Amino acid sequence: MFSKDAFAFLRELTASNNREWFNANKSRYTKELEAPFAALLEALSNRLQDARRPLSGGKSTMFRPNRDIRFSKDKAPYKTNVSGLLTPSGTKSEVAALLYVHLEPGGGFASAGFYNLSPKQLMPVRDAMIERADTFDEVLSALDQANRKLASGHELTSMPRGYAEHAAHRHADHIKRKSLLVTQELSETDWTSGDVIDHIEKLARDAMPLLTFQDPARAG
Repeated sequence: MFSKDAFAFLRELTASNNREWFNANKSRYTKELEAPFAALLEALSNRLQDARRPLSGGKSTMFRPNRDIRFSKDKAPYKTNVSGLLTPSGTKSEVAALLYVHLEPGGGFASAGFYNLSPKQLMPVRDAMIERADTFDEVLSALDQANRKLASGHELTSMPRGYAEHAAHRHADHIKRKSLLVTQELSETDWTSGDVIDHIEKLARDAMPLLTFQDPARAG
């Protein structure tokens, strides 16, 4: 469970985003955000150990609060959100299926699936959509039955290089995607009431057909 001070901290950081303020309030960050967020990831890891695609994470799979400002016009040194991953390997270097959790002023969200992969990383996913089209139909059907759908906004305008001949394929629109994600919006009340863990676990389980799509041994 997260306190209201967690969100107060992020709002104050937004207004006073500098090292002096952060250093003076670092103990609040540790107590109200870093520690409970790491505990949330660990608790989700325990809950998802029996899933078809077990996912795990903790403090080591959280993202640092520092922003990379080297090439940014915005020189604010800190992120005004807290985020982290659960992955099959339990590391942030995972490029396969993942669960991303994001807390920000006012609420946040969680997403499950494949995020912003390179063309090389996407190739086996795209090939599987073509070669096992019926299985991908089942993935989409399972998401629909769970009242989930793939998030928009991550599509190419034309078929990716090497896939032009599949422009008429029934999954062509999905082959154009750079990310395949299902997302759950989370309110501030979800975090402060403790309901957030149930919402994120349900998202992960609803997304299992997508998360296991590339692994026929775990699918079904």
